[in-house]
Amino acid sequence: MAKEFEKALENLKRKGVYGSAIIDREGGILKSDLPSEVHEETFGIMCATIMGASNSANSELERGSVKRIIVDSKEGKIILSNPGENIIFSVVVDTSERLGVLFEEINKTVEIIKENI
Repeated sequence: MAKEFEKALENLKRKGVYGSAIIDREGGILKSDLPSEVHEETFGIMCATIMGASNSANSELERGSVKRIIVDSKEGKIILSNPGENIIFSVVVDTSERLGVLFEEINKTVEIIKENI
């Protein structure tokens, strides 16, 4: 499992992704390819908080579980996906990346995560 995750995250890095992480619902990092200056524990907890709050809001609206969240900022985006009930997949990209192509790669990686959790 860990080897499959590692290969998938490395592949995203080659496609221009700044960083990525597979996170459990409590915010624990299962596997990551984040830059060294990122405090992984804080990043994981914040991603879990965003996903949890979004799922709560969606549930209140009776819209089901969240599939994807995009946090858009001046310097880039954080894309959170929901590959499984207890897993969050986070991808960090800068503003120069074209999302259409990246979404294809993110979706492939989500499928790899689903197959290996």
